[in-house]
Amino acid sequence: MRSYHWPPVLPVLALVLMPFLPFVNTTGLWLGLPRMIVWGAFWCLMFTPALLLSERLMRGREEDR
Repeated sequence: MRSYHWPPVLPVLALVLMPFLPFVNTTGLWLGLPRMIVWGAFWCLMFTPALLLSERLMRGREEDR
């Protein structure tokens, strides 16, 4: 796996594992919303910077050639 594939892995894992995480999949509220909604929204927003970092790593790799 190349280095530019790694940044989006964390948000993907966080979203895939969301139903299995006990501190997320419980009754309770974070910021007045259900925990799973806040968790999912946060990691969806973090996916954008991860893709940006991945894109910059790919471009830097192309410029080195």
